[in-house]
Amino acid sequence: MNIGVAQRINPQQFLLVGAVLLILFLLAQRDATQHYNVRSVSALQAKQLIDSGAVVIDVRGEESYGERHIPGAVSIPLASLERAIPASIANAKTKPMVVYCGDGVTVGPKGTSILNKAGFASAVNLQAGIQGWVDAGLPVESHKPSGA
Repeated sequence: MNIGVAQRINPQQFLLVGAVLLILFLLAQRDATQHYNVRSVSALQAKQLIDSGAVVIDVRGEESYGERHIPGAVSIPLASLERAIPASIANAKTKPMVVYCGDGVTVGPKGTSILNKAGFASAVNLQAGIQGWVDAGLPVESHKPSGA
């Protein structure tokens, strides 16, 4: 018998490994928001803030922003926000602010934390990101490149 030959994994072992990996993934996602200690809001709460005049910040990349974004959102990719607060929002420290990414846990919490630390105390993270916004049936816009 060759000991180096891979053993077969039975379906129960496969499911167990998959379940453990899923649990670890979900815990990591939950910890992302808690790690930055930011306030998160639902899509409907974000809509109310936006309707009341909140500034909307999309911290995803430019390409993702172009594909779809919340109407009126300002694109400030996280990498840019990490370098400096753009002049375009510097005077909005006292305004409510909704920050979002794709899923609400990837870069949105970090962007919100950066803004909170820079004095934007009313900045909140959109809990489920733009995907949660879309899932709630709320509108999005897109900016396709010219000639596309």
